[in-house]
Amino acid sequence: MYRVIIIGAGPAGAYLAYLLSRAGLRVLVLEKERFPRYKPCGGGITPKVVNLLGFDLGHVIEDRINTIVFSHRLTRPVSFTSEKPFTYMVSRDRFDALLADMAKKAGADILEGYRADSVEVTGKQVAVHSNGTVWQGNILVGADGAHSFVARSLGLAGEKKTAAALEAEIPVPAGRLRYYRSMIKIDYGIVPAGYAWIFPKSDHLSVGIWSTSPRQKRLKRLLEIFLHSEGLSEPASRVKTQGWIIPVNHKLKNLHKGRAMLLGDAAGLADAFTGEGIFPALYSARLAAEVIAAQDVSPLPDLGQYAELVREKLGPELAGAFRLNRWVSPITGFIHGVLHRHQDLVRNFIEVASGDLSYTRFVQYFSQHMKTALRI
Repeated sequence: MYRVIIIGAGPAGAYLAYLLSRAGLRVLVLEKERFPRYKPCGGGITPKVVNLLGFDLGHVIEDRINTIVFSHRLTRPVSFTSEKPFTYMVSRDRFDALLADMAKKAGADILEGYRADSVEVTGKQVAVHSNGTVWQGNILVGADGAHSFVARSLGLAGEKKTAAALEAEIPVPAGRLRYYRSMIKIDYGIVPAGYAWIFPKSDHLSVGIWSTSPRQKRLKRLLEIFLHSEGLSEPASRVKTQGWIIPVNHKLKNLHKGRAMLLGDAAGLADAFTGEGIFPALYSARLAAEVIAAQDVSPLPDLGQYAELVREKLGPELAGAFRLNRWVSPITGFIHGVLHRHQDLVRNFIEVASGDLSYTRFVQYFSQHMKTALRI
C-alpha cells in the first residue's frame, strides 16, 4: 500500500513525488502519457522556479532572458534590459521529463501510459483503478491539470474563471532566431484581457496569445494578426496551432476533500495577470509535501492544513494578480503611455517575476504611478 498516490506527472505531481520520496515515503505516480511528451506552453520559467527547485536546470534551459519589449496594439515599443536574467526558456517536454526523472531517482514509482479510470476515497483509504489494476493508498493527490479527472470525480471542480491560450512553435532561420535571442516581446491591447507573446527557444520561436476574457472566439484571428505584424505568417502556416485552457481559482476553494487534495492547474492555481502556472504548481507541491510529511504516522491525515497554507502563502499573490488583470485590461493604452515615462514600473514587474517583490507591493507602486500620471 502506498502512502501517497498522485495522478499526473506534470510539474506539480513530479515535484511532490520527488519531495516525498526523498523524505522516505512510498509514492506512486500514474501518468497517462509517456515521456517525453509534448505539452503546449509558452515555456517561460522565472527565477522563483529555479530557486524553489534547488537543482541544476542548465541542460534544459534554452535561453536566458534579459530584455523585454512591450508594445501596445503592435505599436510604440518600449524596451527594458536587466543586468541579470529575469526569465528562462524551457520546452515542457524536456522540463517535465527532468522532474519526473528526479522523482524516479528519489525512489518514486512512476507508471507511464496509465490513465485513471476511477478513484475512490473512503474513511480508511484511497483506491485508483487504471489499466485493469487497482492501487491502494493513504492519500490521493490530483495533479492532473486543468481538466482534472480527480477534481471532477470528487466534486471539487467547482467554478473557476477560465483563460484560453493559443500557441504556434515556429522554426525560423538561424539569423532570425539570433534577433530574438535573450529577448521576449509582449503586446497588449490587441488581445482582450490578455496579451500576445514571442519567446525564443533553442531552435524555434514560441508565439502565442492568451486571454481571460469570456469572448475568446476571435483568438485564432488575433494570433494571425500578431504573426503577420512580426513577419512570421509564412513559417507559421507550416505548423499546427495548439490551444489549452488555464483555470484561475483566485478564491482558492475546493482544494481538498477527506484524503484527497488538488495541486497546480487541477486546483486552478494560475497567475491571472501573466498566465504563469508552473511556479504556483511547484509551490503548491512544496506546501503539500510539508503537510503530508508532518503527518506520516497519522492514519487519518488532516489535509485542511494544506488548504490553509495555500491560502496563506499563495492567496495574496494570486488575488493581487487577479486584481491587476481586472484593472489593467480596460486602460492598456493609458498604461503603455505610463510605461514610456516610468520604466521603473517595468523594473518593479520584473522584480515580481523574479520573486523579489510581492504583487501586493507592486499593486501599490502601480496605483501610485497611475495617480501621478493622472495629475500630469
